[in-house]
Amino acid sequence: MNKYIMITRPAHQSEKLVEGINAAGGDTFLFPTLAIEPIPLSNENFDKVKLINHFHMIIFISPNAVEHGLNYIRGITQLSNEVLLATIGQGSARALEAYLGKKPDIVPDENFNSEGLLATRAMQEVKNKRILIVRGNGGRELLKQTLVQRGALVEYLDAYQRVKPVIDTHELVLNLQNNQIAAIVITSTESLKNLVDMTPEKVRTQLLQLPLLLINNRLIDTAKEAGFNGELYVANEASDKAIIETLKLNNLLS
Repeated sequence: MNKYIMITRPAHQSEKLVEGINAAGGDTFLFPTLAIEPIPLSNENFDKVKLINHFHMIIFISPNAVEHGLNYIRGITQLSNEVLLATIGQGSARALEAYLGKKPDIVPDENFNSEGLLATRAMQEVKNKRILIVRGNGGRELLKQTLVQRGALVEYLDAYQRVKPVIDTHELVLNLQNNQIAAIVITSTESLKNLVDMTPEKVRTQLLQLPLLLINNRLIDTAKEAGFNGELYVANEASDKAIIETLKLNNLLS
């Protein structure tokens, strides 16, 4: 039996990655360390959504932002075709097309992160433009700060929150004790920190020795600070394809 590739993504976002790993000859162990929940609309955010067509541009940070942000918008008003839509990554772009039937107006060609989006031509001339960033609670401030420096008027719509799920750790303990995990896929800072918190102390040493597959270089420092001392591999983007290719490249799939 192959060792498992452990997936820590929210359960409802793991299906395609699991299918891809299985198709490549690997076995998976699902241990979601994040759950995604919508945030009830405050009066302030209700007013933002009601006046959504007053914005020149809406930036969706993630597929979750697309899903929950558009659910809010559709429940209150109709989005004008005049509003430019931007996404940071290809996953968000595909989600937008699935929900709206149209591709985003702005998406990076490479570097699927805030820096990549900020480098696009459309983000250079934003003076006096009203921009709404749809995101989860918290997160990096680079995108807003840079757009404000360029003269844009930027607001947030926090559409969802990340929470630490309560799940049974029995199978995790057995897999760690039996050395049955080949690598762990980590897709966010929160999921990494939650993983450590959720792992029983009696097997935490085994956890911290395992290889990690990370989706960006920023997570390297987070992993080291958390005490991981195994190999750290970084995919060139957060897509399922890139994750699977990186697993193959580093012989983590049989």
